[in-house]
Amino acid sequence: MVPGAVWHYDHAVEYGERLVNTHSCIISQFDRIIDLSPDEIGLLEALERDPRSHEEGKVLWEHGAPVREFHTLTRGWACSMCLLPGGERQVLEVFLPGQIMGLRELGFPRTQSALVALTEVEVCPFPRQYLVTLFQQSARLAELLFLLQTREQSMLTERIISVGRRPAAERLAHFVLEIKSRLGTTSLSFEFPLRQDLVGDALGLSSVHVSRTLSQLREDGLMCVSAGRVEILDMDGLIEFCGFNRAYLEPLINWPGGDLPPDRQGMTM
Repeated sequence: MVPGAVWHYDHAVEYGERLVNTHSCIISQFDRIIDLSPDEIGLLEALERDPRSHEEGKVLWEHGAPVREFHTLTRGWACSMCLLPGGERQVLEVFLPGQIMGLRELGFPRTQSALVALTEVEVCPFPRQYLVTLFQQSARLAELLFLLQTREQSMLTERIISVGRRPAAERLAHFVLEIKSRLGTTSLSFEFPLRQDLVGDALGLSSVHVSRTLSQLREDGLMCVSAGRVEILDMDGLIEFCGFNRAYLEPLINWPGGDLPPDRQGMTM
């Protein structure tokens, strides 16, 4: 992972006896789970053609817009959110590089949430009909996409638990650890380009409450957030404090006809 407010992947991935240099977030993510065939690589590479850059704050689609396409996120951070009649907003999902955005919307005639760029982003839009083609040509990739959707549903379920039952400090600590885990970074210091008001809208807290809670976590020697960057001061203490268990981020994968090697049983996306 490259440090900076805008995240992207750039590394070599080995497929069988071939070593493929790729900038593909999608391929990088899927390769953590299964060994991809050349045909599967080609299908996934098609998801990252025609990249388009957007500035921070750009609304990629409005709530209630006709559903025509989905997007892959190749660079930057984005989120889905719902705006309430009183002007409040609820952040539903925070998207990181390598994610496919809009799969949850594809079963409806109109979008159920707005999609907004949180940083400068690079996205690749695709008509939803392309997924039909992908499903027809690769049942295995179709299963993987379904699995990724179950993982996103699991994250939403965990967020409901946080908003409904966890105290503010534990809620915020759990959210930060989830982001760290999803980024796949081992560093205790990493970029976190989310404003306090947006974090509050994701966790059901006011920006003032988020500020007070961050001060509490810093005073307790657990973590601090400053200038768009998180520094975890006591990893074990932070995990114990909020009871973080990353099992909800790691669905078990057993393909019909054979199990995955042990080192690929957990997803670290």
